Order: sequence, then structure tokens, then C-alpha cells
Amino acid sequence: MPVAAAVEAARALGWSTTIYDEAFNPASAPGLVGQAIASGADGIILDATDCPTVKNALQQAKAKGIKVVGIYSFDCNDPIFGGGGQPLFSGQINYGARAADIGKFTESYGADQAKAVVKATDGKAKVVFFNDQEFTVLRYTGKGFLDELAKCAGCKVVAKVDFTGAELGPNLQQKVTSALLQHPEANAVKSPYTAATLLGIGPAVTQSGRGSKLYVMGGEGFAPELDLLRSGQGLNAVNIAPSDWTAYAAIDTMNSLFSGKPIAESGLGWQLVDKQQGLPASGPYVPTVDFRAAYKKAWGV
Repeated sequence: MPVAAAVEAARALGWSTTIYDEAFNPASAPGLVGQAIASGADGIILDATDCPTVKNALQQAKAKGIKVVGIYSFDCNDPIFGGGGQPLFSGQINYGARAADIGKFTESYGADQAKAVVKATDGKAKVVFFNDQEFTVLRYTGKGFLDELAKCAGCKVVAKVDFTGAELGPNLQQKVTSALLQHPEANAVKSPYTAATLLGIGPAVTQSGRGSKLYVMGGEGFAPELDLLRSGQGLNAVNIAPSDWTAYAAIDTMNSLFSGKPIAESGLGWQLVDKQQGLPASGPYVPTVDFRAAYKKAWGV
């Protein structure tokens, strides 16, 4: 979703674009960024690829004057990496004053998910927590979730299960099935992102026969995840930070860097969506703000 929207926005500006697909394998990122540099790119947008993963390539990009912007990506000087690294991103999406500390801002997304779980379980959540530690954004959202849940005296995490993108599918589904069997006391499940919900967590919850007793907090809420939510198949809620809007904001950030103008505030946030609130009758979630029209007007296209 963010990649397709970024291409759409770039083409609206008249830019040519090339997609380099990591296919959920961060190890391929350095070579792909190297290819982008060799292609003569003027700008590079990283989607959930963190600076340390591609540090050497980004140093080359900086030396060549190539602009670099991240979507759900964290720079080399981020505190989670020790805080001593040299920043190599050219600019960041502007989420407003409340995101002066981008790590804390990202944690607050996970905290809001935890609040929903606590509410749904009447303050008695027993959570099986799944996460993919390959991606820093998920380390932050996961921490926010766990820290907020810890404030609930009657709640606890009964199991923490890590996996990688390479395990999506039968391997992840088996992990979920095993965790649910080992913890019959569980009444809540936390998924880190849509693909994990679709390719493991949702199917395992449904096949466990305990779907009606488990409150499942999903991921970004892309259209296929919303279909599970509508049908009640292994999912109860998602917290949507519109990835298409985020992609347009990344292109706007890049455009500001090219033109030497201040990076405008994006207006981005998120919304909890379940069967009672915010769920469209069909298809993907559509923000109430027509961000596409707003950006195109600002760009004069």
C-alpha cells in the first residue's frame, strides 16, 4: 500500500520511479539501495528499512547528494540504535509537535492498541503477544503496547512470541497454534501487522475454536484485514495509520527537500477501527480528509 501510493504521488509530480522490492528480507536492502544509487536516482524512499541496515549505501548516497526519506524507518542516530550514529536521512515526515520524539510518538500507537485490549477485556487481559523484531517501527509499537498494558493491574502478557517475515504462512500459523494450546487462559492476541494477521494469526485463531473468546488486535488495517474484521474471522480491531497518506507525505517531504522549502506538517494520525466504529461497508479504509487533493493542490498539479 505505501509503495503503490508513493509511486502514484511521484507520478502526479511528473517524476519517474523504480521499485526495489526487499520481499520481507532486510538482508537484501543494502544491495537494492546500491542499485538505486547506481541507477542515477535523485532521491530514495525507504519503506520500513532502517538506516543501520543500509548504512554504507546511505553514506554513498549522501556523498552523491541523493535525498533520502523514510516511511516507518529510523535514522542511524535514533536512540534505539545507541544514539551515537551519524544521521543519514535528508529529512523526515513531519507528524507535528507531538512527534518531536519520533520514538515516543511511535510507541503511543501501540499504547492506543493496548488501551483497546484492556477496555475489551474489562481490565483482565491475558495476552499472547506476537512481534517481528526485524523492523524498528515494530520494536517501538510493541514497546508502547507492553508498557501501556503493564499499567493495568489485572492484565498480563502470558506469552511473547517472536517471528520473522520469512515465517509468514504455515510456520507462523503453527507458532500461533502452539501458543494458544499452551495458554488456554489467554483471552487476547496482539498481531504486529496485516500480513501476520492474514498469514498465520487470523487462521490459527479461527481454527483453534476459541475465536469467540479471544480479542485479537490486528495490524495496519489494509483491506484484506478489514474483510476478516467484517466477517469476524480471527480479528476484532485494527489501529489504522493510513499508509497511502503516509506515502504522499513522504513524497511531499522529498519535494520540499528538492525545492529547499520547509517540510510541511502532514496531519497524520491514526484511528481505532472495529465493527462498532470506523469500519467501511466494503473495501479499504478511506480517511475523511482528501489528502490526495490537498497535496496535489499544494504541488500545483
